Amino acid sequence: MLTPDEYMALLRLITSERESEGATLATREESITAPKRRRSKKQRASDKKSSAAFAEANRLGRKKDGSFKKGYDQARIASTAQKLRKKM
Repeated sequence: MLTPDEYMALLRLITSERESEGATLATREESITAPKRRRSKKQRASDKKSSAAFAEANRLGRKKDGSFKKGYDQARIASTAQKLRKKM
């Protein structure tokens, strides 16, 4: 078992070896990516319709306790939601 001092010394050694080999350690500022592109109006509208369709399909295919009604499973809920979304 290593003592905390031995552990920290070993960690510094490993870090210095990595840096000396030319590898760059990514800092938090470097690893931040560019902001995401804004989604189009059409995409956002589509997401709202899908959300409403899934809520309706879940209402149709689930009991009050949250379990599936007879003949329903997650695949049928999803396909029902897709059908409902087309009608919107």
